[in-house]
Amino acid sequence: MRAEDYIVCEDLFKIYKIADLEVVALRGLDLVVSRGEVIAVVGASGSGKTTLLNILAGYDTPSAGKVRVGERDLLRMGGREVEDYRRHEVGFVWQQTSRNLFPYLSAVENVALPMMLTNLSPKERQERSVDLLNLVGLGHRLDHTPERLSGGEQQRVAIAVALANHPPLLLADEPTGELDDATASEILDLFGSVNSELGTTIVVVTHDRDIAYKVGRVVMIRDGKTSTEVRRAHSYERQISGEVDVETPLEEYTLVDGAGRVQLPREYLDEVKIRDRARVKVEDGKVTIVSGEE
Repeated sequence: MRAEDYIVCEDLFKIYKIADLEVVALRGLDLVVSRGEVIAVVGASGSGKTTLLNILAGYDTPSAGKVRVGERDLLRMGGREVEDYRRHEVGFVWQQTSRNLFPYLSAVENVALPMMLTNLSPKERQERSVDLLNLVGLGHRLDHTPERLSGGEQQRVAIAVALANHPPLLLADEPTGELDDATASEILDLFGSVNSELGTTIVVVTHDRDIAYKVGRVVMIRDGKTSTEVRRAHSYERQISGEVDVETPLEEYTLVDGAGRVQLPREYLDEVKIRDRARVKVEDGKVTIVSGEE
């Protein structure tokens, strides 16, 4: 594990039992995220991306494998440790704004609420709440309840709530899924501001088809495993932006996990007629995979 590695998942499995059926949501997933990095996780419904996010948030426990966030071994945490982890080290933003905010509290009261579990005085909670709402651009909406805020404004308050206790990690599950394109771009810009100003590590799960043009690194999940990764050809000070940048070249990679496994797209296998088995050769410094059928 390198010093800059903040999130480390190794050979992660998650199996749910539903009645007499076992559903495998994660199948040996590997993922490494550096401290202060912003990544997007993309995958079809049922690919395992939300399961991964819930595990990183401490809402769910893996069936097998390893997962660390900072100094925390998430598989070995007891009840009190999980509670402390959720309270101080991770913030979560849901797609549904109704899950993020209490409808009968004002914006500033919603942000102050998580801080009631800390040692901050009422004055300190109020001051930090106002500072966070100013950070997300809602200093003029302090006393508004959610019903008096637009969808985008509600998500801004939700981000402020998630940041209330100074978490080094922010997780967002489809945070722009219920927003129009212009508002969604504003929310992604806000994530960029949070990352650059606070140094927060951010993991965003999204279905946004253009996310590769907005985020420095995109990890694709297929069938419960990380399969491919898309990176910017050059690094930028702001790792996420609402603006679509089609000028900067993208570099796509197939990921190799800790056991040496590689996921190949089905269309590639069909094109070279690889079915049950293949022959792997090393020739001139290149690995060649050909059909093993006679």
